[in-house]
Amino acid sequence: MHSPWRWSPTRNSSRAVVSVFAVTVLGLLTGCGDSGRGAANLTPRETEAPETGTAAPEGPADAPEGSEEASAEDEAEEMDPGALSHDEKLDVLLSSADLPVSPEGHATHDGLSYFQESIAVEYTHYTETFQETECATAMDRINVDLIGEDPQSGLAHAYTLPPEEESDDEYRPQVYVWMLSYDREVDTSSVWSYVHEHCTAGQLQSGAEQVEIEPFALGDSAELSTDGVSMVIHRDGAPIDSAAAVRHSMTVDFGDNLVMLSAVGLSESEFAELAAVQAQKLADYADSQAGDT
Repeated sequence: MHSPWRWSPTRNSSRAVVSVFAVTVLGLLTGCGDSGRGAANLTPRETEAPETGTAAPEGPADAPEGSEEASAEDEAEEMDPGALSHDEKLDVLLSSADLPVSPEGHATHDGLSYFQESIAVEYTHYTETFQETECATAMDRINVDLIGEDPQSGLAHAYTLPPEEESDDEYRPQVYVWMLSYDREVDTSSVWSYVHEHCTAGQLQSGAEQVEIEPFALGDSAELSTDGVSMVIHRDGAPIDSAAAVRHSMTVDFGDNLVMLSAVGLSESEFAELAAVQAQKLADYADSQAGDT
């Protein structure tokens, strides 16, 4: 894989800065949960859609012109995937074969205990480093706010890739992908809207160090509901010269399932390629289910 990040002449000082910010930022990228201001909206299928909902409103008994369009939208909503089984999760999540190179390490975590103990945790790294700004608070809670309440099952993969060949940077990129399933529809749009509003364009700064946060947009998401962020750690106004200072994260609201893909140490284009593969696998699964109905 090609990566533009290499250690600068001040290699030792760069290592020191990265070690501090790696602890601060990694929480977002290895997982994601419920707060009053921006919790993921998990809407039971049989209830009315929320104000930010995805379901089309029902027409009156004597449907006026245009009701056929609403009916088509309702049918499309009904075809959103329900909670996936363990084997289905294995099929649709990125596997070792989907990665650009063979991973040096691969761990799989099955069940909810891993998510409860390692991912759906509220941190204080951001507020301790950047003070209690709205962005810092949102980033400390991002995992909790995205996951929300009462997931029913989960599966996670963690991959370690080899360092880039012919590079002085010995960092090994990390790729994380997981899925949680619920008994209701997932909608994380309010969580991401809050993060984008309060964190975009470098709202986290401590002394000479700054975390630049920008929305991550997947160009062709196969009509899936995707959102996320790209993060680059800066020092003295310039990106830190290490792959470990580049992080990306994307979620997919997939019917009754939440999918997260995150990476540390990949360029934006490399991450976008992985994200496109993951989105296509989900779209193919949805198409296969629609064909069976």
